[in-house]
Amino acid sequence: MTGGRIATTGTALGTAAGAVGTLGLGAFVARRLLFPTPYTATATVRRATPSEATFVATRDTRLPGTYRITRDGQDVLVQGVLDVDGGTVRRRTDGSATVGEWQWDALLYDDLADVPGDEPGDEAAATGTHVIHVHGQSLGPRQVLRGIPVWRALGATSEIVDTTDLPLRSLDPGAVDRIVTAVRAARGRGAARVVLQGWSAGALACSVAASRVEVDGLVGVSPLLSVRSALRGAVTGARLPAFVGTVAARIATTNVLSRLAGAAAPVATTAWQGSETPTLLVHSAADALVSEADVAEQTAQAGTRAVVFRTAPHTLEWNEDPERWEQAVRDFAEAL
Repeated sequence: MTGGRIATTGTALGTAAGAVGTLGLGAFVARRLLFPTPYTATATVRRATPSEATFVATRDTRLPGTYRITRDGQDVLVQGVLDVDGGTVRRRTDGSATVGEWQWDALLYDDLADVPGDEPGDEAAATGTHVIHVHGQSLGPRQVLRGIPVWRALGATSEIVDTTDLPLRSLDPGAVDRIVTAVRAARGRGAARVVLQGWSAGALACSVAASRVEVDGLVGVSPLLSVRSALRGAVTGARLPAFVGTVAARIATTNVLSRLAGAAAPVATTAWQGSETPTLLVHSAADALVSEADVAEQTAQAGTRAVVFRTAPHTLEWNEDPERWEQAVRDFAEAL
C-alpha cells in the first residue's frame, strides 16, 4: 500500500472513529435527559447553634433560599445565607444541627402527609378549583409537593399524576393521556376550575394536555419548552461541543436511533404546544435547560406571562424564594 493510500485510510478511520464518538456522546446526553439519575448531595456541618449552622462551602450550601438537611430521622430547615467566608457558609436554621455529614434535600417534604395545610373538604373538591400536579423525569411525585401548600391556602384541592411507571415517564404519550383523564374526571365531579401545574417535562406534558382538553390555567415550573433547546443547554453546561446537542436531539426524537439512549420509542412531543389557556411560566435565569429565547417566544403569546428567578438551578425556583414563588401563583390564581 502506498503512503497516500495509508494516509487516506487513516483519515477515513479517524473520521469514522470521530463519528462513533460523537454518536456515543449524543446518546449519553439524550439518555441523561430522558432517564436522569436523581440528584443527591450531602452537606457537612462544621459548627452550629440552635438558630445557625456553618457548612463546608459547596455549590448547594452556597445557594440562597430554603432547603432541608436530614440525618438519622432528624430534619433541620436551612434558610438564608448569613455569611460566606472562604470555604464555609453560615446559614439560618430552625434548630440545632450536630456536627458532621447530613443529606441535603431541596424537596423538603417526603409525602402528602408532610405538606403544610389541609386538603379542602368534599364540597370544595366538587365545586371549587382542582389542581393537577405533574412531576418531571427524575424525582417522581415528591418533586411537586412544594407547590401544593399555596393551593391549599387558596382552598383548592390537589391531585398528583404519577408517571414513573411509563417508559418515558412524563415525556411518554401516556402521561398526556393520564392528565386528560384526570381533567375530565375533575369536571365530572363538578369542579368549577381545573388548573394544571407541571414541573420540567411534566409542564411540557401539561401543555399538550391543555391543547386537547379545556383547562382554566396552566403553571409551568422550569418548563421544558423544547427538547432540542434543553439538550443544547445540557451540552453547553457540560462544556461539550454544541453539535453534540444536535446529535442528542436527533437520537432522542428519531425512531430506532432512540434505542441508543435506552428508549424503545422516540420522544413524540418535542416542543411546547400553544393554546389559549392562561399560563404562568416560572423559571430561572440560571437554568441551563430552559432557554431564555424559548421563554420570550412563549410570553409573546396572549395570556402567557413569566416570573424569572435569578440563581436557581433547574426546578429549584421555589427554594430560591418561597414567598415570591407562592405570591406569583396566588396572583395567577386570583386572575383566573
